[in-house]
Amino acid sequence: MSMVADTHPQGPIIPELYPKNHGKPRTLGPAEAFFISSLAPALAVIFTNPFDTAKVRLQLQGERMKQIMKAAVTKEAGELAAKNAMVYKGSFDCLQKIYINEGLKGLQKGLTPAMLRESSKNFFRLGMYDPIMSAIHNPADGSPPAWKRVIVGSICGAMGALSCNPFELVKTRLQSSAAGKIAVGHQHGYTGVISALRSIVSTDGWTGLYRGSLLSVARSIAGSGSNLAAYSMLKEYLISDLGWEDGTRMDVVAGLGSGIVSCIFMNPIDVVRTRYYNQPYKDGKGLIYSSGLDTIKKLVANEGVTAFYKGALTHFLRIGPHFCLTFVFLGWLRRGLSDYYARRDLQDSFSVFDEDGNGTLDRSEVFHAIEKIFPRPLNLGQDEYRALLYRYASQVIATADRNKDSVISFDEYDAAIKEIKKLRSDMQFHKTRTSFA
Repeated sequence: MSMVADTHPQGPIIPELYPKNHGKPRTLGPAEAFFISSLAPALAVIFTNPFDTAKVRLQLQGERMKQIMKAAVTKEAGELAAKNAMVYKGSFDCLQKIYINEGLKGLQKGLTPAMLRESSKNFFRLGMYDPIMSAIHNPADGSPPAWKRVIVGSICGAMGALSCNPFELVKTRLQSSAAGKIAVGHQHGYTGVISALRSIVSTDGWTGLYRGSLLSVARSIAGSGSNLAAYSMLKEYLISDLGWEDGTRMDVVAGLGSGIVSCIFMNPIDVVRTRYYNQPYKDGKGLIYSSGLDTIKKLVANEGVTAFYKGALTHFLRIGPHFCLTFVFLGWLRRGLSDYYARRDLQDSFSVFDEDGNGTLDRSEVFHAIEKIFPRPLNLGQDEYRALLYRYASQVIATADRNKDSVISFDEYDAAIKEIKKLRSDMQFHKTRTSFA
């Protein structure tokens, strides 16, 4: 099931209906596919960024818990100090405290790099899915198996992760920034995106922008592989097995379902990456974690295995609606462009068939249009053929002429075309029948 490409027109493709496009319907090209693949998630993140901000804060919380407990005089004092150091009780408490202390601006911290991240990442993650799938799977062999979908999704995710790593790094550090009692994790003191980029480059060089990129690639392989495979399989099941239309309801259900699957696979790597991204660095070396593996070891030693699912609810509250909105917006953009191209195809053929240019098709023009679309079968005589076309023309006008003025306007033309496509089977009968005269 295609991720971005528009659907083919319903019914047979009749070349005469597409006079300005070499006998084929207009479809989304690579440029449009990549554009909407970037735009849809960038729009979606506007609505889901607050949950991402809360997720980052929750994942950073508890980073220095073991040091706090060791510094205490007694075990009881250490446990009390550690409890007091837990700023946020949970996802909604985190959102509430950010709003109370920092307002809406605090909830939307890191929005600009988040939008840049989504657009650059999904240029590859969504945009390359169909081309790569076409390269490894022949549609004539039926639906691709799950393992191919996972592989293609993982490849696209890895490409996207590498492209967006600088924005991901900046976004995480901006989202973690807070003041006073609600601050958790290391505070970098950036004032904005440009400030963050300049600081990272001046301190760590250009390679600093790709710090943690291996973790991002691993996260995106797990996340995109599971997400895109789950979405495409759910979409196919809903449309093919349950008979749903390719519309918003389908996008919502498949997008939300794929978000649940993705969160399960991605959250552990996401926690590790957040910790690794946000730590302080000196001379290019992390002061808390030396590598991704070191981060994993210290997480398990200091906070236990359950730490890998810190912020999981908030993570889902972010990526569940995010994937849902991404695929909804992607569907709107895809279908909107497809409808626009379909209308242009109708305008082209209508103008060709409108021989006198008066904006309507009379019976004679409908007759000539059908004559172009259905050439005379060899087994039909000229008189029999013309009689058949007149019957077709009368049937098309009777079906499509809603205002009963005996002509077809452009507003009625779509219904006329649908009727002509239905008549195709009748013409096929006349082409193949045997005469016993």
